Amino acid sequence: MKKIFISVALLTGMMMFSSCEDMLDVEQKATSNTASFYKTDEDAKSAVTAMYATFNSEIGGNEGIWNAYIMGLNYSSDDVFAAGGDIADHADIRILNEFRYDKSALPVKQLYNHIYKSIYSANLVINYFGNTADTKVKKQAVAEARVMRAWAHMLAAQVYKCPPLVDHLIVDEKPTNAESQKAILDWCVNECVEAMPDLADRNGKSDKEGAWYATKGFAQFVAGKSALFAGDNAKCVEVMKPLVESPNYDLVPGERFRDLFHVEGDGCEEKIFEFNYTTNTAAAGGNESWRGENGRGRWMVANVLNWRGDDIKGGGKSPKICSAGGWGGGSINQDFAHKMLANDGDSYRRKATFLTSDEFFYDENLCGWQSDAECKTREQKEFDANRGITKTAGSFSRSDVMEVKMMMAPNDAGLDVADNCNNTNFCLARLGEAYLIYAEACLASGKPDEAKKYVNKIQQRAGSKTISESVTLQTIQDEKQYELWFEGCRWLDIVRWGIAKQCYDKVLDNIPLQWDEYWNPSDGSGQVGKYPHKLYYKIHHPFQEAGIKLEFVAGKHEYWPIPQSVIDVNDQMHQVVDGWK
Repeated sequence: MKKIFISVALLTGMMMFSSCEDMLDVEQKATSNTASFYKTDEDAKSAVTAMYATFNSEIGGNEGIWNAYIMGLNYSSDDVFAAGGDIADHADIRILNEFRYDKSALPVKQLYNHIYKSIYSANLVINYFGNTADTKVKKQAVAEARVMRAWAHMLAAQVYKCPPLVDHLIVDEKPTNAESQKAILDWCVNECVEAMPDLADRNGKSDKEGAWYATKGFAQFVAGKSALFAGDNAKCVEVMKPLVESPNYDLVPGERFRDLFHVEGDGCEEKIFEFNYTTNTAAAGGNESWRGENGRGRWMVANVLNWRGDDIKGGGKSPKICSAGGWGGGSINQDFAHKMLANDGDSYRRKATFLTSDEFFYDENLCGWQSDAECKTREQKEFDANRGITKTAGSFSRSDVMEVKMMMAPNDAGLDVADNCNNTNFCLARLGEAYLIYAEACLASGKPDEAKKYVNKIQQRAGSKTISESVTLQTIQDEKQYELWFEGCRWLDIVRWGIAKQCYDKVLDNIPLQWDEYWNPSDGSGQVGKYPHKLYYKIHHPFQEAGIKLEFVAGKHEYWPIPQSVIDVNDQMHQVVDGWK
C-alpha cells in the first residue's frame, strides 16, 4: 500500500475527533458517523493516511518556535546546551536543559498530549477495521496502525516511565497507569511481531516510499528498540537480525553522511521510517514563511538550533550555512565535541556534526562565507572584515566549535522554501541506529564478534580514525553518542544505562562563552584585527552568579512527570516516579 505525501489538508478532512477536546486525560471519543465509512479498501487507505497525517502533525508539528519531540528529547541530554542570546533566551525550553521544569511545564504536557492524540488516531483504524479486515489492504492498514501505536507507546514509556497503555478506542472509561514500564515495552514488542505478517517489505534500497510508511523493517526496529529498553537482549537480537541483514537497507557511504539530515537524503537507503514533508502553502493556510503545521517541526530545528544572526556578522556577510536571521538555540557541548574530534579526526561524520574553528572560518566547501569570492588566500581570509563572531559580550553557550548537523549545507543556499532552512523529512528510524541497538544487544547476549562487526561498519562508514579491535559497552556508548548526536537518543540511553547523574553533574552550570580573536582579542586589548579569526571560549557559571542552584536529582529527573493536568482530570492516574510524587 503506497502512501501519498502527508499534508495538513488530510487532517482537515480525515480527523475523527475534535481538535478542541481536551485530550490530556486520554479520554478520547470517536465522533464521526461510522455507518458509511470504514467499509472498503479505499476507506482503509484514507483512514490510515489520516493516521499518518495525525502523527506528522502531532509528533512533527510545532509549539510556536519549537517542537516538543525534537527539543524535549534533545535538550534533556547532557551533550546539548540551551544556547541563545543570554541566560533568559528560549526560557520555555531551557528549563529542560537545566532541570528547572515541574509537573505543569509546557513541554511535559505537550509531548504527552501529542503522543496520546497519535495513539488515538491509530486506535481508530484498529477499532473499525481490526475485526473486519477481510482483504490484504485492510489487514495491512491495521498492521501499520499497530506498529505506529507501538512506537508511540514506546516513546511514552521511555519519557514518562509508566503512563497509560491505551490498546483500544476509549469511550467512557478512564485510563490508568500501566503496570510497569517493562509491561508497556514488552507489549510493544508483541504488537510489532504480531503485525509483521501483514506488513509490506520495502521494495529495495531505492524505494523512497518504503521509508514513508510502516513496513516490516520499521516493525523490526520498534520491536528491537523496545526489547532493548525492556532489558530483553535475546529478543532484541532475534527481531533485529532480519533488519540489519536485509537487502532493502544500507548505510549511505561516508561522503553522503551529511545528506541524512538534508533533503538529499530523504527516503534514501538508510532511512527506515520518516515523515515525508511537502511544501503545501494552501494546506498550511497560505502563509509560506510560517507554513502552518506542515513540516514546521523541521523548519524550526534549523532556526532554533541555528546560530544567532546578530552574532555572526562581519561587514554584513555571513556563512552560506547560516539561515536568514537564525535565532540561536541548541549547541554542542564542547567536552563531547573535543572527545569526538580526538576519536574521529577529520571524519565525514565529525564534519557533518560540527566544524572546528579553522574549518568554520576558512573552509569554503564546509561553511562558505559569502566574502570568499573576494578572499583568495588564507591570509586574506584570516584578516577578512566580512566574517567572524562580532558579539562583544560573547555568544552564550557556544565554544570553539560550531555545530552544523541540523543546519544548512552550502549547496542548500538559495532554497525557495522554509526561509532557506533545512526542509528535510522528519526521521524516526535509520539503519545507523539499528546497527548500534543490535550490537549492544549482541554484546549483552555473549556475541562480541557480532557486536564488533556492526560497530566496525558504523566506524568505517563514518571515516573515523578509530576502528575498534574489540568492543565493550563503553565503546557502544561512545559510538552511539558520536553517530546519533541530536537525534533524540542520548537522554533515553544514559537513563537506561544508569549513568544519567554522573553525566549531568559534569555539565550543569558550566556554560561556555564564545568569542572571535579578530573581533575580541583574548588579551583584552580590544584591538579589532590584531589577530586572525579564531574561536575561543571561557567557562562561566551564570546560575551560580544569579543565586540559582541547578541540580539533577536521582530518582526524579530520569523521567518526566505525568502532567499534573492529566491527574487533575483523572483520579485513576498517579505519579509513578518517587521524586515526582
